[in-house]
Amino acid sequence: MARHILSIKGLGEKASWLLVQQALGMPEPKLQTDFMAQRVALLMFSQHSLPERLCVSAAVRQMGGAVVYEGNRGSWRTEMSDYQEQLLPVFSYYIDCLYMYGLPVGGWDMEASCLRFPLINAGSPDAHPAHALADIACMLRNSRYLDGVTCAWIGCVNGTLHSLIEATAWFPFALRVAVPSHTDIAPLREAVARLGTSVTFVETPEEAVRGANYVFAGCRSGLTDEERDHWRVEPALLAKAAGDVRLMLSASPVAAIGVDDSILASKASLLVQQAEYRLRVHKRMLHWVFLDNESGI
Repeated sequence: MARHILSIKGLGEKASWLLVQQALGMPEPKLQTDFMAQRVALLMFSQHSLPERLCVSAAVRQMGGAVVYEGNRGSWRTEMSDYQEQLLPVFSYYIDCLYMYGLPVGGWDMEASCLRFPLINAGSPDAHPAHALADIACMLRNSRYLDGVTCAWIGCVNGTLHSLIEATAWFPFALRVAVPSHTDIAPLREAVARLGTSVTFVETPEEAVRGANYVFAGCRSGLTDEERDHWRVEPALLAKAAGDVRLMLSASPVAAIGVDDSILASKASLLVQQAEYRLRVHKRMLHWVFLDNESGI
């Protein structure tokens, strides 16, 4: 049966740690290999995202593979909805793996689908395993250990937050979450209750960042015009965090809550390092879905 990567929970503890450790151990993120030679990856993006498309395409191409991109302007979503059982077996003759972006994956039953090729979630509203694992690798590179590390999330909910919450089951960091008051956080609270992990919800950005080692700038898509002035990362807000605080973006700068230019240009910003480790993680994901010599994981 083909391996798939849809969520942190689906990966499990051993595979999640393995991917992070392998990403950290790569000597060169842009190393050229032939691992994907003669393999074709299909990218089906229901929403446009240049950073995600670039990252996935670079990972496949730097490993010698070919990429086919289908964006959000085509009719493929209707075709897949109406003829999924007929089309997917046909796809197996043409492609070797499939990346999906922008579609919720929570209700997918991969065992029932019997796909003959790997399916990788390149980002969805309810899960973004690559971002979460790459950001955890960044934290380990800068902090070495996660015990005692506190992360703050400020802004709206996206797939990265869902995956970070799931990751607290496997990785020993604490997470404080502040989202706008009109956000329904009941599903998040239920997920945390099931996990029984160190995730707390607070009401303001100031409460979230107090003493934090890492501050995640959440997405801005659900903010009102009035809220955008308050839900920003400014020097005065970051001063409430730990002295060696690092800033992490949960999305591209245009999609994340506002961050002061002086912070983005400072040593506190891990924006470039995040991009590097997302490339590293996607390459390790490709190795994991295609290699079967670790069947015990």
